[in-house]
Amino acid sequence: MTDRARWEERHRASVWFEPGAPSEWVLQQAASIPRGALVAELAAGPGRHAAAMARAGLRVLALDFSLPAMEAAARAGAGLAVHAIVADVHALPLRERALDAIVCVNFLDRTLFPTLHRWLRPGGRVILETYTLRQLAMPHGPRAPAHLLAAGELATLVGPLRIAAQRDALVRDAAGERYVASIAAVNAGTP
Repeated sequence: MTDRARWEERHRASVWFEPGAPSEWVLQQAASIPRGALVAELAAGPGRHAAAMARAGLRVLALDFSLPAMEAAARAGAGLAVHAIVADVHALPLRERALDAIVCVNFLDRTLFPTLHRWLRPGGRVILETYTLRQLAMPHGPRAPAHLLAAGELATLVGPLRIAAQRDALVRDAAGERYVASIAAVNAGTP
């Protein structure tokens, strides 16, 4: 079964039709993005962060390769500035410097990092959060090491962006208990 097929099946399950609570840290970092800014959430799933950011006044492109996930994201963002788009992150329909921010939570594809800064306008932000290898000590969450960050790895992946905030910790918030690395970084490039 392909990754896409597995995620399609998972998103069709009833638990995925209602988005869970967003990461509090991610939303705190997103609060520094000016109202009306254009934000892309990569691998948005059912839209838990997309809807919360739209409620805060941001225009959000929720992107995921799963149609059921984007249907759920559209419902979560109904009446808000959320545009759910079925798209593979490796072939995004975005031009360079089109975005004010990129948000990506609980998705790790190391091949994307060298291109993130190209999609950002100068001064644009990237907000990332995903599981670390310490998550293996927990009874839930991803198990494949390819989907888990090593200690300090996220900071090395976001270059040439300037790191504005970061953490690598056991987190307990409304989104649950998990070991994550989180980073907010700024595109200091010039126009």
